[in-house]
Amino acid sequence: MNAEPRLARIAAAIADATRARTLARLLDGRLHTAGELAAHAGVTAATMSAHLKLLVDEGLARVRPQGRHRYFGLADADVAHALEALLRVADGRDAGPAADLRRWQKPAMQGLRHARSCYGHLAGEQGVRWRDMLLARGWVTATPEGRYEVSDAGGTALAVLLPEGFTARGRMLYDCVDWSERRDHFAGPLAVAWLDAMLDRGWLRRLPQSRELRVTPAGQRGLLGAP
Repeated sequence: MNAEPRLARIAAAIADATRARTLARLLDGRLHTAGELAAHAGVTAATMSAHLKLLVDEGLARVRPQGRHRYFGLADADVAHALEALLRVADGRDAGPAADLRRWQKPAMQGLRHARSCYGHLAGEQGVRWRDMLLARGWVTATPEGRYEVSDAGGTALAVLLPEGFTARGRMLYDCVDWSERRDHFAGPLAVAWLDAMLDRGWLRRLPQSRELRVTPAGQRGLLGAP
């Protein structure tokens, strides 16, 4: 008898409603305890522990022990991108482009569309605008091979905002298709560091139990004009 295909096992792991809600929660790029995830999914701690064990065993999630606690996150960026792709298919395939656009225009969805976290980097309208700004100012340039490099001017400008000691070397940025905008925003180590810096500065703030990010008054003045 042939072994069960790996793809079938991964699909089965995602198909469960509780595990799907858990994976969607982990798309914010942060680490969460089993208790926090259980409360979000509306299940008991014991039930969530069983689900998390399966997700870790299948390579969809990772666990980081620290002291008496264990923190869970998505296994890596590949898992995050796969989940984002599935969300696009789930939201757009049945209704069509026009209905999908109307969905994002609903008041309840406008905040998520404007700014949200996508596995630790900025997505939504603000994420797309940030990518456009970096390219327009020449802070980031595209190579003939389709890679992105931080220019000298970009390194100087971004150093004002990024954590002290952060060095833009290697593959710092790459394209990630935006779920709501259907355009690319930037992902990668630099994009993650930049979002962390914006949160630390108070230009963006997280909303509880949501991937939505709210632009503060200070962020309205400085987010795209800085430094």
